[in-house]
Amino acid sequence: MIRTLHRWPGLLALALVTILSLSGAALSVFPAVERITAPQVETGQTVATLADRIQAVYPGVEQIRRSPSGRITAYWFDQGAPGAAVIDPATGAGVASADPNQALRWLTNFHRSLFLGDGGRIAMAAGAAAMLVLSLSGAMLVARRAGGWRHWFASLRGPFAGRLHVEIARIAVIGLVLSSTTALWMTASTFDLLPDGGVLPTDPTEVSGEIGFALDQMATLLQTPVAELRELSFPYPGDATDVFTLKTDRGTGYLDQGTGALVAWADLTGWERVSETIYMLHTGQGAATLGLVLGMMALGVPAMGVTGVLIWFAGRRGRPRIRGNQPAGRAETILLVGSEGGSTWGFAATLHASLTAAGQGVHVGPMSGFAPERYARAERIIVLAATYGDGAVPASAKGFLDRLNALDGAPDIPMAVLGFGDRSFPAYCAFAKDVAAAAQAKDWPELLPLDAIDRQSPQDFARWGRALGEALSISLELSHQPVSPRTETLTLVSRRNYGAEMQAGAAILRFALPRATLWQRLTGAGFARFQAGDLIGVLPQGSAVPRLYSLASGRRDGFVEIVVRKHPGGLASGQLTALEPGARVTAFLRRNPGFHADRGRTPLILIGAGTGIGPLAGFIRGNARHRPVHLFFGMRHADSDFFYGEEMPGWQAEGRLTRLVTAVSRGARRSYPPH
Repeated sequence: MIRTLHRWPGLLALALVTILSLSGAALSVFPAVERITAPQVETGQTVATLADRIQAVYPGVEQIRRSPSGRITAYWFDQGAPGAAVIDPATGAGVASADPNQALRWLTNFHRSLFLGDGGRIAMAAGAAAMLVLSLSGAMLVARRAGGWRHWFASLRGPFAGRLHVEIARIAVIGLVLSSTTALWMTASTFDLLPDGGVLPTDPTEVSGEIGFALDQMATLLQTPVAELRELSFPYPGDATDVFTLKTDRGTGYLDQGTGALVAWADLTGWERVSETIYMLHTGQGAATLGLVLGMMALGVPAMGVTGVLIWFAGRRGRPRIRGNQPAGRAETILLVGSEGGSTWGFAATLHASLTAAGQGVHVGPMSGFAPERYARAERIIVLAATYGDGAVPASAKGFLDRLNALDGAPDIPMAVLGFGDRSFPAYCAFAKDVAAAAQAKDWPELLPLDAIDRQSPQDFARWGRALGEALSISLELSHQPVSPRTETLTLVSRRNYGAEMQAGAAILRFALPRATLWQRLTGAGFARFQAGDLIGVLPQGSAVPRLYSLASGRRDGFVEIVVRKHPGGLASGQLTALEPGARVTAFLRRNPGFHADRGRTPLILIGAGTGIGPLAGFIRGNARHRPVHLFFGMRHADSDFFYGEEMPGWQAEGRLTRLVTAVSRGARRSYPPH
């Protein structure tokens, strides 16, 4: 729900929110510039001194204003002609034109109303409301991804666009909440939707009827520092019943022009102070540094907009369109998907089509949308759960276990859990096992025992489908055709052979780095961005199932490198180890952020054996910051299986590798590290 609340306002209001943020960021510069360029008053200077100096230069002065930046402007009439100037408080003379900055006026009108009057103000208010919804929902999503509010700045893993989106949000969200909230307040005030909390002093009923009392002798003006002044309005010339009007940070008062006495006063109300504080927070007037900080935070909105769209596109690419998907409240079968790269959604689409053809009403959705209270007609729940990284929760299953564990009890709806993973990894289908264990702990009825699909095997899926059909008393044949990932052609540029004399042929294969398009650079697609530890999927001839290998290089290395050992009867390994320089293979990249070396300074211990040295060598090669790294490397034969043995001394000399410990299990020189 939170993810949906965050996604759609962002996509629908992206242009409007971007206009708001960019124009607001530009406007934040003006208060700071005004603060720097405006002549500042002397310490302790009073309004009496300032007014006396200005009146001496401009006898027809009518009003003196001080802006929140400290700039003082005087307005006067000289022989019937109006005049205005920015004043130097040290002399009372004008030093600059008081004409408004045209760029500021244009930007302000654009920011407030798009030059469209009330209709534009309403549109911009809608943009501010969308920004507020995005900020609050985004903050909750960041906290959820980080593991709670206390881990707000925890390190992140995942695709670059997603990490950048969150990193910017972590910093900018406070400013965006503040800016959008104050914008909505000011819009409500513009349309008189808020009470008028202003109070003016009561008009004086009795005045002296005299004129000409010296400004520098008026007690109230002598007691008022210029730093507190907002406005001083002079009496109308020749009208002995008129008074001086003084507005300060504390309130408004009237002064008798014949005696200088304060004849009426009204303090600012609490409501006025709140309104003025909100105006200051939104515009930066009176808090130039804060305004610049908020402006810089606002610049994060376009970046988050771009990365948000990229994340949305990536999600759309990874999730196939499912025709005839029933609403959750009307479906007999609820099919929930936990997927990171998107392949599990393809299996869900196949299962949905087969169940629908068998007369079932099926709803397919992400595990993150798990809501048993909505499944009014459900007779069964089927969970397809992939495992991400080292047993982590996949993207579309965030929050599932929390919701399941929070239930008071399980509804009477049988559940089946099917895991997807790679048996070569230690945490094979770990997340699916966690889901099955949590459901069992809640006494959830079991439709089928926990089962698993190894390496996206269509045969395993068909076998499980037949078991599901028997449980449902229907004929169910699942013929899944994996959606081929977008691949690129890699050209082998060099190879180093190992183990040939031991009839255990292995090689370090180095491929040329494919050229990335501009779109790939922006989205991180293809081989535009990768690190050692990510996976390369190779499609061998004669099979539609890719084989995954850990990368021993990163994008900055300028090449794609893997370590491969030929397995008896191995289709992919046999083809790869037979390649000669100039040969080509079809491959794709898959992120594996759970197996990356973080950027910390804590000493790193790497343990690997055989071809498993590949990604570890990539970590060492990329250790440009000379983090302490200790490598424990096991091999069969020192003479033929010491992968990267030529590079190790150089890496140690460069400070990339701190310590190397080897263990040899076979041959005449067997050795093991001390216990």
